Amino acid sequence: MNTIKFSELKALRDIVGDEWRDVATELSGFALDDVNGNGCSDWRLIAAPAIDQIMQDELSGDEYVLGCFNAWFLADILGIDTDTVQRMQDADGYEAIGQLIIGTGKLAELQASYVDHDGYGHHFSHYDGSEEEITLGGHDYYVFRVN
Repeated sequence: MNTIKFSELKALRDIVGDEWRDVATELSGFALDDVNGNGCSDWRLIAAPAIDQIMQDELSGDEYVLGCFNAWFLADILGIDTDTVQRMQDADGYEAIGQLIIGTGKLAELQASYVDHDGYGHHFSHYDGSEEEITLGGHDYYVFRVN
């Protein structure tokens, strides 16, 4: 990782407050894709080039949650009728819908559309759904409040 500039540290402090030292230490000497926990328990930083894959990995880990998106949204992704998706959801077929998304190779499309509609913060920021962008040491990161 390149050296983090003073102006970047100031911007980091403006975003994360008192935990800026912990976050900077966590990143020091490394080009980490995902800084989550350890010294910065209230914040999560994800490298911009890795964020889509990390989000897809997390979404694929819970087929039930994949099936809980709005019926119109899922119907659009899957190319099927909204009423069909709604009937599956009404019959508690959430996990089956999630399996259908993964099995038909639609996960990347779902994730991209999710980000287009709600941004990354809705998924990663459990605290308030917000997201910030910052450059540290020549690497672009998204910053999320998680606690």
